[in-house]
Amino acid sequence: MRLMFDILRAIVVVCGCCVLMQPVATAQTSSDRKRDDDKPSAKTLEVRLEKAEEALVNEYKDVAIEFYKQGDKEKSMAMLERLRQLNPQLDGLKERIGAITEELMQENASDIEVDTRKTWELLGEVTEGKPFRIQAAGEFKMTFTTTVTVDGLQEKKDSKEFLSDAPLGCLLGIIVSDGKPGKPFPVKSELEHTPKKGGQFFLKVNVPPGTRCIGKLKVHASGYLLTPSGR
Repeated sequence: MRLMFDILRAIVVVCGCCVLMQPVATAQTSSDRKRDDDKPSAKTLEVRLEKAEEALVNEYKDVAIEFYKQGDKEKSMAMLERLRQLNPQLDGLKERIGAITEELMQENASDIEVDTRKTWELLGEVTEGKPFRIQAAGEFKMTFTTTVTVDGLQEKKDSKEFLSDAPLGCLLGIIVSDGKPGKPFPVKSELEHTPKKGGQFFLKVNVPPGTRCIGKLKVHASGYLLTPSGR
């Protein structure tokens, strides 16, 4: 009889605990559901992101315009480049960048004569990562003297004075950085170049050793190339 009483009491205690725990569990579930409801949806987040990007784009546009009005084209370009990273398809952006780039390339213009008798003639200083433009015109005479065997004239190898794969007599350029000359490259009648390293920029005509040249070439330099006449 006592055993039966103990069993009944245990059942009553367990049922009581279950009744007490039920409101707590219900309240916890309700709280979790409320927190889930408070979380923004993916669509809401996308709309917020679009509005933030639009505001940033408008700010960059305004700042780019103000810098340009103040005459600071480089900072204006920097803002436009940031705009291109945010929205490459923005209407008129590509054309605006192209227009300011052309304006910058026409600045610091200098007209120089290059004497073809000289080995390398210093034109000016160039800046790392900054483009410059060379436009050249003119004619000169060249006389090549060398000794030839019965096997014929052998093809000249590339050197710091001559490029075998570039047209004979064309204008060459070279950049000397920290006293170390880079590899010569063809300039010809026109070149736009952005150097990986800054330094002194030299010009000469592409002729092999033993060549005698007479004449001067007219060179128009502009962009980020500081010539002696532009100092």
